[in-house]
Amino acid sequence: MITILQNEEYKEAILFEAKDGDEILGTLLCEIDSDTLVIKDIESDKFLIDGLCRAALNFAFNRFVNKCRFEKQREEVLNELIRLGFVQIDNYYIDNIDNFFTLHKNCKK
Repeated sequence: MITILQNEEYKEAILFEAKDGDEILGTLLCEIDSDTLVIKDIESDKFLIDGLCRAALNFAFNRFVNKCRFEKQREEVLNELIRLGFVQIDNYYIDNIDNFFTLHKNCKK
């Protein structure tokens, strides 16, 4: 289950938590800056990164935010984001979330 919370430490941020009961398995911290979703931090095993990112992108898109920028991530998270097609080595930006979902319908690779 993914839970969406306001972050206690960083009030402007939105925190997505992947949970199994009360156990937190992964988190994604982001904020909406004007017309762009900014993904600040992902703390997760690689098998949950896809679901956390898709949940955040969908949350933003449903609020008429159609762009996304990923801030610097840990190497293992960045490698998984590249493998899944969320970012490229030299491009951490999705300029059209709607188009991204259309092109990346299948979340399994």
